Amino acid sequence: MMIPPDLEKIRKTPMFFIVGRPRTGSTLLRTLFDAHPNVTIPQEWPMLLALYRRFGKVTYWDSCILEDFYDTLFQHLRISYWEITNWPRFDKEDLHTSLRACEGEQTFETIFKVVYSHYQSYFDKKKPLLFGDKNPVYSNQTAMLARIFPSAKFIHLTRDYRDNLVSMLDVDFELPNPALLTYRWKYSWKAIESVAAKCPERFLTLRYEDLVADAPARFDELCDFLGIPFVSSIFQFHLKKDQIKNSFPKEVIDRYFSSLFQPIDSSRVGVYKNRLSKRQVRVADFVAGKIAEKAGYDREYKRFNPCVFLWSVPAVLYAKWLYSVGWLVSLLPYKTMMWLLNKPSLLVKIYSSLFNKDRKK
Repeated sequence: MMIPPDLEKIRKTPMFFIVGRPRTGSTLLRTLFDAHPNVTIPQEWPMLLALYRRFGKVTYWDSCILEDFYDTLFQHLRISYWEITNWPRFDKEDLHTSLRACEGEQTFETIFKVVYSHYQSYFDKKKPLLFGDKNPVYSNQTAMLARIFPSAKFIHLTRDYRDNLVSMLDVDFELPNPALLTYRWKYSWKAIESVAAKCPERFLTLRYEDLVADAPARFDELCDFLGIPFVSSIFQFHLKKDQIKNSFPKEVIDRYFSSLFQPIDSSRVGVYKNRLSKRQVRVADFVAGKIAEKAGYDREYKRFNPCVFLWSVPAVLYAKWLYSVGWLVSLLPYKTMMWLLNKPSLLVKIYSSLFNKDRKK
């Protein structure tokens, strides 16, 4: 079967992922890449792994499978977000036509990149040289991503676990407990770096602190790593703030993206020193342990403290339980897995109510 020219270009265009914990500066880094004229990196869209669970084994995409794939894109959590943020530029029918043209032998990677090729950025674009993706969900699934996209590269963005804790406590992404949140930071760092150790040529680890201290130099290194030209105009991304403000509800802007309307600065580095109590810092230092130094951060408290230990253990055990449950859920059939992911457990609700006071301490 003849391969459409555009499909062949999409197939050959490489891909990269930004991985790491939430609130590590990944939205800032995604915005910088979005401002690059040769990079297509959509708004966060956590559907990749779910789609792979359902369609990953498909090698021949007939019309029925492609229709099913297209319909799935607009189910559950997902691509409808693009319809909001890109209106009126996102054309569902155009995407539908492109997917129908993919009938034949294709990899899941190619089909997925066809979808991403339809994302419409707020920034001006030229010849696409790279597809990108950013989602904190990937931090614990990096090994799977490396298998699905065997030539993709990865940027591991990390941040001081105490500053990350402050930022996580300011939002309601996860349960507001210092021990739990620090353990998840630690787990994520170890999970990503273990994959990076097996294929170091595909990974580059970058600290948020280094990025904001000298953004041009660090971004130049990233461009060299990914094989794209460095473009200095990307640092004017904040000039698009009016257009972005018109595309999101005000509460979303105020809560998640207001910092992106200003030039890059380092004012958020070390914010924990004025925001966390001594007990919270002790807990974070204890839970992070020696991984803190491996990640490039110095602990203030290194001595063992039995009170901190006793207070932290329940949250750490709960975090380990969550990861075990998550692994078991990932083994379930696609529809069952998606149903469970949209049904918070009673234990999560109880734990949240018990530890919610910690947000204010």
